[in-house]
Amino acid sequence: MTVANRHDHWARHATQWSNVGPPLRPGHEDIAAVRKLVAKFGRDPDSRSLRALVLGVTPELVGMDWPSGTRLAAIDRCPDMIGSLMPSTDRQGPGRVCGNWLQLPFASGSFDLIAGDGCLTVLESTADHRHFFAELARLMTVNGRLVLRLFVRPTVAETPERVIADLQAGRIGNFHVFKWRLAMALVDEQSGAVAVADIWQAWNDSGIVPSELSESLGWPQAQIETIEAYRGASARYTFPRLDEARAMLGVNFDELSCLIPEYELGDRCPTLLLAPQS
Repeated sequence: MTVANRHDHWARHATQWSNVGPPLRPGHEDIAAVRKLVAKFGRDPDSRSLRALVLGVTPELVGMDWPSGTRLAAIDRCPDMIGSLMPSTDRQGPGRVCGNWLQLPFASGSFDLIAGDGCLTVLESTADHRHFFAELARLMTVNGRLVLRLFVRPTVAETPERVIADLQAGRIGNFHVFKWRLAMALVDEQSGAVAVADIWQAWNDSGIVPSELSESLGWPQAQIETIEAYRGASARYTFPRLDEARAMLGVNFDELSCLIPEYELGDRCPTLLLAPQS
């Protein structure tokens, strides 16, 4: 995960990120949960400057109204994503870092707050998940907080055919909801993973013509064509069930709250607030 390669769909995503929308990107409810926690840190007159880490360069997180004096770092392994989504800033702190989430290049106890959006999905195995959580726990102060939005598959799996049928019948609100439902329907139950290229292949095999879908549903064709970034991608996505994610997190963290947003597919996009175990 140190650098992107030529089959890395994130480099392609960087060029089309403006056409990617919720739930793949956080919505207002998701950001409100993080903002509320950040505001709590900012109201404490006895606290030193907040030291915060954003996992990835999600614009909605990086660009929030952080308390004055916040020392902010954001780490992503894809230089194209960093360059496109997080321009240079005069904010205090390490700023943009290109690096590996499984070997985070920071000293233990470096951060009061760590926030991430959909991080587990881009890690390719449950072994990676466990190592990732241990790394986050290492970085946090005793009274620190972790805010993670997860993408979790349902307890009862859908079939790809059902998802395609709902798309054609106009029962899905936007193309990004469709992509995530299709991806989760293709997950291998044993590993919880799906090859990103297989998502594109299932879409291609459906025979749906993007221009016709755009016209029939009124969706911008550019949004539909974001799925082309998956074509030939070498990565895998993982979608644990919520109970599986909680079991892994419970080794290093205590769950303080769970927000289930009200938007479409919100039940599969919970935001967890967690504290490191003492």
